[in-house]
Amino acid sequence: MTTTAPSTKEALGLALKQQLEGRPLDKVTVSSLANQIGITRQAFYYHFADVYELAVWVFETEVANHIMAHASYGEWSDGFKAMLLYMQRHRDQVYAVVNSLSHRKLERFFYKTLQAMMEAIVTELEADRRLDSADRAFIIDHYTLSVLGHLLHWLADGMRVDPTKLVDKLAIIMRGHVRESLDRFSGLG
Repeated sequence: MTTTAPSTKEALGLALKQQLEGRPLDKVTVSSLANQIGITRQAFYYHFADVYELAVWVFETEVANHIMAHASYGEWSDGFKAMLLYMQRHRDQVYAVVNSLSHRKLERFFYKTLQAMMEAIVTELEADRRLDSADRAFIIDHYTLSVLGHLLHWLADGMRVDPTKLVDKLAIIMRGHVRESLDRFSGLG
């Protein structure tokens, strides 16, 4: 069985995560990351403009992976909960990245990722329902924005609410409602 070596970007991401275990993001340097994986500083700059850009890339990759690993009707809450717990465990690093992004860029990232999850859920549930493409898009958008609003509020509120409780409440509200919305828009409900 052969294993492939991580790409330089992946190796830099791993090095960053390792260094963040012992120091804050603003103390991590390009030189220390480059030295750790055996590349030049110039090679680092070929991939990323600075350490913060690398941190954003790692954050986006990790968050997207947590969400999309569970992008189904039966598992979405597990993925969302795993993502929030990950963010809570890496609180300082998450806020360093979040604070380095504009509100618009942060919202667009989460929207895009959550929308992909909701698209997978709607695709799974719609079966043979005949939905107008605009109605289908509206349903996806509605549930995406609902989850996104809770996520952004949770971040703005300092992650104070227990992720398990938050996601469990969201799951209660959403359970059956996506399917019901599909029924209503397709004329079955």
